[in-house]
Amino acid sequence: MNASESARPAISAVIPNRDGADLLPRTLPPLLAELANPADEVVVVDDASQDDSIAVLRREFPQVRTLALQSNVGFGAACNLGVREARNDLVLLLNSDMEVTPGSLSRLTEHFSAPDVFAAGPAYHSPHPCGLPPPGTGTVSNQLGAPAGGGIFRRDLFLALGGFDALYYPFYWEDLDLGWAAWRAGWRIVYDGRACFIHLGGATIGKLYPPAYVARIRARNRCLFGWKNLTAPRLRRRYLLSIFRHIAADLFRRGDFSSLLGLWDALRMRQRARQARPSTPPVRTDEAILAQQPGSLETLLRI
Repeated sequence: MNASESARPAISAVIPNRDGADLLPRTLPPLLAELANPADEVVVVDDASQDDSIAVLRREFPQVRTLALQSNVGFGAACNLGVREARNDLVLLLNSDMEVTPGSLSRLTEHFSAPDVFAAGPAYHSPHPCGLPPPGTGTVSNQLGAPAGGGIFRRDLFLALGGFDALYYPFYWEDLDLGWAAWRAGWRIVYDGRACFIHLGGATIGKLYPPAYVARIRARNRCLFGWKNLTAPRLRRRYLLSIFRHIAADLFRRGDFSSLLGLWDALRMRQRARQARPSTPPVRTDEAILAQQPGSLETLLRI
């Protein structure tokens, strides 16, 4: 706790959790230590955990507000529920395996003095083997995707943009989709390397789903993102070629059918993706969005 944290705007921290009973005792204490503003709050959305998450929260963190869901709704929907329940204008979305470092929240909230900032995200680091804090680079730049794993958002804009689209259930690509929607509507997303969160690992996707299924969902959602969001003909052609390159690389280098199966799944959802396209004219075109972050086109085609 420090003076800068108590002086910054109030934050609602929203943590989607599924079977994170082992992670919450590691991530909540440093977060609570940084929430020095009396109006700060923590909301954990428990996505039908099968472990002792609820018991851990009630026993060790009674000050945390817990929304216990009876059925699994997926990452995006859990985040959306938490944001709707949040009481403050600024919302921190935080994965259950992300640890906040001292001063990072204050650094991120500084950017919201600019009225066009939708979200601000930190650098993500792995734990240092000797327990040392990671060095801050001081780099501040634009960021294409929304910092869903750990970052601060304007609550009203998050809800106005529709939050994370259920098209991408159960996970992956919803963050890039929301970021694209924000840039398209004229807002900005900021990356601040002075702020850092520690990625502890052990998140629920790897624990709950086999690797082949995860790869298939990632490939499916890659296709759906392009069909929903990209409008420039040249960019759509390049994106389609990148999908076939992914499929070829998986098939011929690794004998992996995940990308091909993901394309098949996406084709069956193509109409849903088209129906989800924004109906309002864009403030920024595809090319203008990609120009906001150097190298973003290459990143988009590669991931």
